[in-house]
Formats: sequence, structure tokens, C-alpha cells
Amino acid sequence: MSIFSQLSSRFSKKTLTPVQGRGFTLIELVVVILIMSIITATLLVNQSRFNSSTVLRSLAYSVALSVRQAQVYGTSVVGTSTSLAACTGGNYSAATGNCYASAYGLYFNATTPTTYALFADLNGDGVYEPNEFVKNFNLGTGYVISNFCATNQIAVDRCEPATINSLAVVFKRPNPDASFVALDSGNAPILGDTYGSAYIQIAATTDPTNTKRVSILSTGEVTVCTSVGC
Repeated sequence: MSIFSQLSSRFSKKTLTPVQGRGFTLIELVVVILIMSIITATLLVNQSRFNSSTVLRSLAYSVALSVRQAQVYGTSVVGTSTSLAACTGGNYSAATGNCYASAYGLYFNATTPTTYALFADLNGDGVYEPNEFVKNFNLGTGYVISNFCATNQIAVDRCEPATINSLAVVFKRPNPDASFVALDSGNAPILGDTYGSAYIQIAATTDPTNTKRVSILSTGEVTVCTSVGC
């Protein structure tokens, strides 16, 4: 046999020899799948929380804009359709059938955590009444007003539902300043308190720790912040 034949034979035997090594075992495959599942689940949870925080921040700014709307209505001349008898805290126009109330405000109630109302203070008492309703605001599915508080002069918070059942934030013409009326479970104002600020807290129903607050000072300043920053 020639040397070329010998080399060819050896080369053929080597190429026909099975490749040394092994594939994945079942246990290794299961471990890899488990690791990938954990990573994917973590990413999905973080993405869901990010989306929830984004919507929550948007809702908080919507509430802040609602406060500004009440402030603008309270300091300008906006008419509300009603009767002459109901218009005891404003100027009534027989020509238009409107009461130009001296104050407008927002009303928050513990029994309706997904909505709040804009109202015209027709009788000037600072308390929301059904005939003073102007507009309703809805937070939407998955989000609630988890708390609202008014802080008195000695820095004591009156918070829902422990000490108050509802809160009215009122702006009275001609000043842009805010006043706060806290009501008890009987819808009567809590007497003896003068409030310097208030805040509205919004939370996601799927994660109550994920919150935003809208802070309102008696000077009329409105701020959106986290629960730690207000």
C-alpha cells in the first residue's frame, strides 16, 4: 500500500469517528428554562409597575388641573343654571337663568373613592350640596382616592376615614386662596378647626403602596408629589 493510501485511510477513519462531547441533559434544560422564566417574569412585573406609575402620575396631574379649574371658576365670573331661590350666595341673572356663585370648589367623599365633583357654592357656606353639582370627574378602572387630609393650625391631620368623611376645597372670588371644609360622617362641618393645607392621595388598586399626592396650600399653591414628598 502506498503512503498516500495509508494517509487517506487514516483520514477517513478520523472523520468517521463520532465527535467527542455531549448535548444538554434534561436537568440542564429545565434549569435554563427556569432561569429564563424568572428573568421574564421580573421584567414583566417591573414593566407593569412602570406603566401603573405612569398612569398614576397622569391622574395626579389631572386632579391638580381640576383644582386649578375650580380656582379659575372661583376667581372669575362663571354662571351655573339654577333657580333664584337656590342662589343665595351669588348674583342671579333672570335673563340667563344662571347663578354667578361667589365660590367654586372640589368635593371628595370617602364613599365614592373613584370619583370627585366640581361644585358651585350657590349658598356660600363652603359645603357641597347635591343641587350645587357642576361636573363629575372619574379616575377610571384600577385607581382610587385612597386618602385625603386637611391639616389644621396645630399641624394635626384630619384624614379620611379616621377623622373625616368628606373634604371640600373651595376658592372664593376675588382671591385665589383656598379654604378647606372637613365634614364628619353626618356630612356636617367639623367645627373649631382652621386648615392651612390639604392633600389628595391616589393609589393603584393592584398595588396600594404605589401612590401620588396632590398637595394644596391655603395660598392656592398646588403641587404633585410622592407620599413622602408632601
